[in-house]
Formats: sequence, structure tokens, C-alpha cells
Amino acid sequence: MEPASQRPSLLVIKGSFSQFGGAERDIVRQLEAWKKFFDVRIATLNSHFELEQEATRLDIPLFVPDSTWSESSSAFSRIAATSSKTATKAWKIFLKEKPEIMQNIDAIHLVTGAGSIESISIIPENIPIHVHMLEPNRGLHGETVLWAKIDGTQPRPIALTRILLTIPRNRDLKLVNKIAKRPNSRFSGNSDYIKNRILEVHNIEAGVLLPCVDLSKWTIQENNVISDYVVTIGRASWVKGTWECIQMLTGTEIGLVHVGGGDQNDIKQLKEFAKKNNVKLEVSERLEHDDLVQLLSSSLGVVSLAHKEPFGLTPVEAHAVGVPSLMVNEGGFSSTIIDGESGRLLPRDDYAAWHSALKEAAIPENRKKWSAKGREIVNHLALDPESRAIELKKIIHQLIQ
Repeated sequence: MEPASQRPSLLVIKGSFSQFGGAERDIVRQLEAWKKFFDVRIATLNSHFELEQEATRLDIPLFVPDSTWSESSSAFSRIAATSSKTATKAWKIFLKEKPEIMQNIDAIHLVTGAGSIESISIIPENIPIHVHMLEPNRGLHGETVLWAKIDGTQPRPIALTRILLTIPRNRDLKLVNKIAKRPNSRFSGNSDYIKNRILEVHNIEAGVLLPCVDLSKWTIQENNVISDYVVTIGRASWVKGTWECIQMLTGTEIGLVHVGGGDQNDIKQLKEFAKKNNVKLEVSERLEHDDLVQLLSSSLGVVSLAHKEPFGLTPVEAHAVGVPSLMVNEGGFSSTIIDGESGRLLPRDDYAAWHSALKEAAIPENRKKWSAKGREIVNHLALDPESRAIELKKIIHQLIQ
């Protein structure tokens, strides 16, 4: 830990923690390591009790407005960019309420997501900014899978959706460009795949700041009986490949445990589709860490047919627990999987290949070999909290010098 007098003051900004998905958990699990190198404080328009608990435990100042901001899910709001506009307004009101947020700040670490980029409206020109862009806003920039319903059908013609999203798309481009024009700004993706997407969408040369996984929190469970189910993790949606996973399992007599819940109507449709295809389906909103470890340890493997996943923490968690990771060969999954060595990377529509891989995953020798190689890859990437904090420290120090 650096002496307090030598630690830069770092303001971490995230628009909302309310969803508390992978991006939000990634921040929370790194706070303790960040505190070794920075005088950390956090600002968000919408908090979460797990963030609050960790900030309290570590004595990290957490700034939350008196009136919580939330992203609207209405179609009109998306078309008119209402949520982005209200987020900008909320940040301005927030700063008036609590001006101490920006006092004596050396740099800002801005993590993208709903309501995050809009904070540029309150950041003084002289404060350096690092933008950790976990992905360009996929729903605005041409990725049609984000618009699809749970079964993959589009709510309206794709060309019409593109037209309807013109206002929010242009606003997003304008806000990101406003940050990029500042001489004291820098962008990082969370994988090489996202680094390339940032260049394609925003014409910005970005670096890479990988996410964090603390392998010490994940232990291999020895001698577990392998059950006849696979696990998917993440909120159910077409983009996460939930529907296609059920489709892929048809005829295998292998069940699916989905962790992450989803929209009530979507879950109803998934259950009906699974029943029609004779695939046993169980759904859990979320599990405590120890329960998740136990569930994964007894599974045949962890599976994902997610569309162009930015990085994909699921394979890393599978490696850590010692179970096979079977992923679609798209997006950032290749960051932590070498096909045939640390799991399988498979063609989306070749179900015969998936079924063959599921049989491979049941072989004890493969399970041990893939897990060992997977952990080797993860260790080589240095995804532990302190290594990630050191990488962030390098970025921030370059910005403030």
C-alpha cells in the first residue's frame, strides 16, 4: 500500500448500481485493492446495498443523491433519449446538492452503463478522465440482437428500429466524443474484442483493462457427483442465448439451470418452450456465492450461447470451480478459452458439435485438464484484484503526470 500522502484522489463514477450485474460486482470486488493505491470515493445516481456495505466496511465515501435516478424502460423514453437527458439533469442537481463530490479530485475512473457518460456534464475540464467502456451502447449501434424478444423475433422491422433510435444514438456519439476530445482523457475496453468495437463505433483508439476475478473466493470441489444438467448465468434474454441454449439441449436428456432470472413473461415463455422440447428447466433469480459454487461444481458444465459477449466472466468462474466451460465461438470468450485445451469454443448453429462437446465434458480427465489450463490462463492474465488495481494505477498515473 502506498503512503496516504502519495495516493491520488480517485473518483469512481457509475450511473447506476441498481441492476448489480457483472459490471457492478466487478467494481465492488475491486474496492479494497483500489484503496491500496488511491484515495477512493464513489458517486452514483442509484446505489445498491452490497455497494453500501462494502463502502462502509472499507470507509470509502459514497455519494448518492437525495432523489434516486432510474433508467426508464418505456419505448418512448428510448426513442426520445429521455433517460439520458434526465441523467444529465440528475448529475447537475447532484453536484449542486453535494459540491464536495468534485473537490480535491486528481482523476476520475468512469465505468460505462446507464447514466454514466452523462456525468461529463459536471466534470471540470481540468480533471483527467479514464473511461472504462465495457461495451459501446450495443442497443444503439446496430447490434440487432439487443432489440430481439426472448425468442429472437424482432418487435418491429429492423430498419424502422434503426430510424427510431436516431436521436439516442446521435446523443450517445456526441457525449462520448465530448470526452474523447479532452486532451486528458483515455478509454479502455474490457477485452481486445471491445477495444476493436470502440474503434468501429466511436473511432477511438482504446486500451484494454481486463475485469477482475478473485480466484481465492472460488474453490475446486473434489469428488462431486456429476449431475445431468448444465448451468447458464445472466439475466434471461435473446442476446444472452437463453432460448438457444434450450434449443441446443433438445434431445440430449440434459437439463438446464438458469441463474439470473429475467422478465416474468420471458421466464414463462422459456418454461413453455423447455416443456415443449422436453428439456428440464430450473430458474433462480440469484444465488449466494457458496450456493453458486456448489451448483456449478455438481454440473456437467457451464454453457453460453450469448451473442458477442464483451468479455465473459462465466468461463473464468467455471475454470475456478473446476467444471468445463462450453461457449459459443464469438465475442470475448476467446480471451479465456483455448478450444480443446481449457474448454470448448463452438459454432452457434452446429448442435451436433455441442452435443459431442457435452459428452467430452463428462469425461473426468477432460474436466481436470480443462480446468487446470483455464486457471493457468486466468493466472497469466492477472485478473486478481491487486493486479487489476496496479493496471488502473498505471493508467491514472499516466493521465495525471
